[in-house]
Amino acid sequence: MSDLIEALKYLLLGLVQGVTEILPISSSGHVELSKYLLDMEFSEGLLFLVLVNTGSLAALIFVYFKDLVRLVKDFFIYLKHPETREMTSPNFHFAIKLVIASVPAAIVGLLLNDFIDQLLDEYSILLSGVGLLVTATVLYLIGYRRYRHGSGSVSYKEALLIGLAQAVALVPGISRSGMTTSMGLKKGLNIETALKFSFMMYIPISIGSILLYLLKITQMESLSELFPSSIYYLYYGLAFIGALIATYLAFKIIYNVFRSNKLKYFSYYCFVVALGSIALYLMSI
Repeated sequence: MSDLIEALKYLLLGLVQGVTEILPISSSGHVELSKYLLDMEFSEGLLFLVLVNTGSLAALIFVYFKDLVRLVKDFFIYLKHPETREMTSPNFHFAIKLVIASVPAAIVGLLLNDFIDQLLDEYSILLSGVGLLVTATVLYLIGYRRYRHGSGSVSYKEALLIGLAQAVALVPGISRSGMTTSMGLKKGLNIETALKFSFMMYIPISIGSILLYLLKITQMESLSELFPSSIYYLYYGLAFIGALIATYLAFKIIYNVFRSNKLKYFSYYCFVVALGSIALYLMSI
């Protein structure tokens, strides 16, 4: 019975990761809070992070598969066949902008990843609560403005600014999708362009973070640090499936959320969760 309960906890964590990775309410903050509420303190969490992030990544690759194939194809055609550049230029430059947008988060991640992990170990839900307050504030300020019209093209400057917003979101509790989409809307992009760029730029940064996690795993002395027992294969498998399905389903509703100008309601939600997280931390001292 205890194994079943534990399996359901991991499935729930995967679902939480998937939904909150898409919605502008912070996946890291919600996963940390969920672990606390479910009384899950596991040292083998590194592989868990790899799997749930891979689940979300796989879902977004599936959603944007045709766009990604076209981007890669046009990128190399642009380089190899100058005569086609008028036709392939938009996708070539879009791909370059995605790379540029990923650089700030990559630099911050490499420099501060261990420091952020240390803060999480010590302060966990307090850090997540503070981050959620930041998310709530940004969503509140953006949520009372309507962005139904705007540019359908991302400039190089806008790509860099959105990338900087993504770097800030490495702090637990600060929503990646919330910060990047809000920055895009603030800089004058239309809703569809801001969302597409935000979610597509998640793909390269997610691949990078997964590779970083895998590097850490290869440095472990024993697989027992990852799998304390064979039952964890089931636990992690459920977490992966939960993240995959939840990410895909959440993506299907996100456009309607933004089109309906309901960001302010997510702001209210983040304020409540943030205050709850901080209160739980203070009560645990």
